[in-house]
Amino acid sequence: MTIDNLATRYHCLPSEALERADTFDLYVMDVATKYRKYQQDLSEGKAVGAKKPDEAEMLRMVERARSFAGGNVSKSK
Repeated sequence: MTIDNLATRYHCLPSEALERADTFDLYVMDVATKYRKYQQDLSEGKAVGAKKPDEAEMLRMVERARSFAGGNVSKSK
């Protein structure tokens, strides 16, 4: 199944995909397949999207990132 998916994605014969593909190609195909499934599940209401943080949570995240950077992150106004 994986070789068929890879050949379909790259518009080549399965034997060509088998000969030329490497692990990076398999990784990209795996991520793309999972993302496509996730998008389909979202549209059908089977999956829940990530919760968007509110402003207060975003500010906490920024301050936490600044503390990890040792305060070397500039504050924009």
